[in-house]
Formats: sequence, structure tokens, C-alpha cells
Amino acid sequence: MNERLTIFLRAEQLSPAQFADVMGIQRSGVSHILSGRNKPGFDFFSTFLQKFPAVNIEWLISGRGKMFKDMETQSLFPEQAVSPEPQKTTPYEETLKETAIDFVTERAQIQSATPAKTTEPRCIEKVMILYSDGTFSDFVRS
Repeated sequence: MNERLTIFLRAEQLSPAQFADVMGIQRSGVSHILSGRNKPGFDFFSTFLQKFPAVNIEWLISGRGKMFKDMETQSLFPEQAVSPEPQKTTPYEETLKETAIDFVTERAQIQSATPAKTTEPRCIEKVMILYSDGTFSDFVRS
């Protein structure tokens, strides 16, 4: 289990200290689990599932299956339009969507109140990608 936890931390780009902080446990506890000295208990797995709902807990415990639960991905440029079936979302995903919608709405209100500069051409300054597991990547124009 400790090897799979190490693989997960690398995949999420988390240090053991960051992981301990996210989980709300002592850093030494994470160190002991990673070294194989201690085995995680029910509380660890319960908290882990709450903090990282996209992870396949069966993979973490036994090594069977994939690291992440199957999540459908959609192409940005589908070859043919297909109406997807409605997907069930977790409360975490709903909160993430609501936050994104609120942000976009607020940003649109601010932009409509601010006079547009017509002398400069517009260009993209920053792109942010929000993942369903709560992580994100952002790319800033240099």
C-alpha cells in the first residue's frame, strides 16, 4: 500500500508534508505509512475518500484496477455530435461547478462595468484547467 500511496503523491504532485496537511494528520504519520512502519486505519481511508473522491480506493488498498475511477472525457472537437447521457455528479463536483459559474458571472459583471480598451487587440493572458479531483493547472502568457 505504501508504494501505491507514493505513486499517488507523485501523480498529484504532492509532497508527503502537503499530503499530511490536506489530510489533517501529522506529518510523521504519513512518513510512517510511506516507510511501511505503520499501516493506515479506517480513519485514514475515510478521510482519504473525502479529500480525494476521484481515486479508486480498491487500487490504493489492494492494487487492483486503475488509480482513478473511470471518468468520461469528451473531446473538444468531436467528429460527430452525440448527445451524451446525463452524468451523475458528486456533491464536490457540483460545488466546483457552482464556484466556476459564480466566478464567470462575477467576472462578466466586472467586465461589463469596465469600459473596453479599443486601441489594443485582445489576447489570452491566462488559461486555467479545473480537474474533477479538485486540482488545477494554469498557464500564464509570458
